[in-house]
Amino acid sequence: MKKVKFSTLQKWHGFQPNPEWPLPALVAESDVYNRADQQNLIKANEYLDNESVLEEKVDLTIALLKKSSNICVYTGAGLSKSSGIPDYASKATNSIVKGPELKSNLDAQPTYAHCAITALERAGYIHYYVQQNHDGLPQKSGFPQAKINEIHGAWFDPSNPVVKFSGKLRSDLFHAMTDFEQKTDLCLCLGTSLSGMTADKMAVTPAERAVAGHSGIHGTILVNIQKTILDSACTVRVWAKLDDFFSLLVKKMSIGPVVPIPPKVPPGHIYRIRYDEHGLLNTSALMILDLRLDAQVVITEPKAVNYKCVGQVFNLRDGNYCIAFKENNQTHHRIFGLWWIEAAIRETVPR
Repeated sequence: MKKVKFSTLQKWHGFQPNPEWPLPALVAESDVYNRADQQNLIKANEYLDNESVLEEKVDLTIALLKKSSNICVYTGAGLSKSSGIPDYASKATNSIVKGPELKSNLDAQPTYAHCAITALERAGYIHYYVQQNHDGLPQKSGFPQAKINEIHGAWFDPSNPVVKFSGKLRSDLFHAMTDFEQKTDLCLCLGTSLSGMTADKMAVTPAERAVAGHSGIHGTILVNIQKTILDSACTVRVWAKLDDFFSLLVKKMSIGPVVPIPPKVPPGHIYRIRYDEHGLLNTSALMILDLRLDAQVVITEPKAVNYKCVGQVFNLRDGNYCIAFKENNQTHHRIFGLWWIEAAIRETVPR
């Protein structure tokens, strides 16, 4: 962020606060930094707006959604915590966000907030989604694969293995993200500590442009229960649990249904899709994609670290395909999300 002097009120409510708003209440205290591993030395205290302030901020959010035309959702681990997947930044022993115990993070189900984001997309309000998490929960809620960028890797995309903190982002995903960064007029920044990841610019850039007074840029709405470096520069800074925030927003906007929408594909595990031998969408081509047990598949994405690696289908997990790939003389078990099949049948993804 550029050096701008902000008032105390702005540090809690964003750069255009209502002077009548009280400060949020400290509800869970911690002396531990939320992401010291990333040199983020903000303590992991948790705060909540009171009900009336939250309602006003939701009203402001709705107004911004209705006058924006290139809206991006940018999410971090805090979005999925109530699904049972642990996050990195929660350190308070009495943290106010809880989730069920899972045998495996792969078993997690989408939260109310995930489903509400999908409902917003179906209502025409969300145009792009940059997902820091690997969990596939947006797609499990029904969010279209064609609009989502899993910039840090994905558990349900064999061509996009999880990127380590010290790793390199897949170049095609990076360029796609950067392209939409330049178009974004409003960002919904949800559940991320904003600790310096390259992808953080999806929230930082529109915020900086709005503070600088760029015409038609409505900035960033940040919803988090912990402090971040971007709080002062947000157009609206909301201190709320994400499920509570979206419950109120959905009610006021009268959108829905807010339930998971599973992918729809033909039965039988053999799919006729209009893609060529390179995996590229081609309406003149016809591929028979065989995903029956023991069928072989190959990674066709040239930018993937496992490009041209061959795998064999060995199981199903919740309808998704488990595939064993040979990569660098080692076997890696990866999962192919059923929503990819739906997207291919609908011809909404280019590869």
